Amino acid sequence: MEIRRLPTDEDALRRYAAELWLPYHRDLAATAESHALADRPDEELIAAEAAFRRDLLRENADRRLWVVAVDSEVGPGDVDSGVLDPEKPAPVDVPDPDRDLVAFVSTSVDACPAVFDRPDRLVIGDIYVDESFRGSRLADRLLERAEADAREQDCGELRLDVDVDNERAAAFYEKRGFEPYRKQLTRAVR
Repeated sequence: MEIRRLPTDEDALRRYAAELWLPYHRDLAATAESHALADRPDEELIAAEAAFRRDLLRENADRRLWVVAVDSEVGPGDVDSGVLDPEKPAPVDVPDPDRDLVAFVSTSVDACPAVFDRPDRLVIGDIYVDESFRGSRLADRLLERAEADAREQDCGELRLDVDVDNERAAAFYEKRGFEPYRKQLTRAVR
């Protein structure tokens, strides 16, 4: 089992979109209505996400996408085997096609303007663990990878957003020391 930084080549991005991003948003849509996917064929959704993510990652070097690849015989009980080392530089390449992609976390830097007295923050944009690995501490490993990423990019805080309807995720983050910071409000344009 290993965490790899996903490169921006087409094959890697399409694989990520098909094996992780699409299931993530399908799961999230069941919890938060605002995450419902457009009524389009899967291949169109995958192509659109791959292109979007490619542009995002190429335009901004502080944006990163980390994926977890496992051998097919590795199960949830193997997560704590010590193979994941968030302090060790992660390879930036496409995981072997014979390995399964089971989780991801995306990160970016929220740099603080000099007029404010706060550190730069590493923003965790999305975090997803395949259902078969939930409860295995793999999400903890992804948070450790994000924290190592924060140190690498000289960020003093981690920040993330969680949908108000996603009580399970909110409870998970709060158990790991995240505290409410800001309340976001939204409404439709009239």
